[in-house]
Amino acid sequence: MINGMFIDPKDCVVTLAAAATPGDKVCYVDEGVRKEVEVLDAIPIYHKMAVKPVAKGGRVIKYGELIGIASQDIIPGQHVHTHNVEEPERG
Repeated sequence: MINGMFIDPKDCVVTLAAAATPGDKVCYVDEGVRKEVEVLDAIPIYHKMAVKPVAKGGRVIKYGELIGIASQDIIPGQHVHTHNVEEPERG
């Protein structure tokens, strides 16, 4: 079991405390409730994994802050990185 850092209820990703391979389980706590998601992709240590679905064009939130826009649909368990997230527009 791998721990994921989840800070804010708005977050759709966790940051992994260890590298993960498909089939591993990641656990995190969301508003006092322990949750678990199966890993779908190889994910390096300290990278992000989706724990909530994000539709293409949707906001990717980490630590309660906008970190990017999904460039494709993202499902729980997928690696979240530059291959599926674009920089948000800065105004």
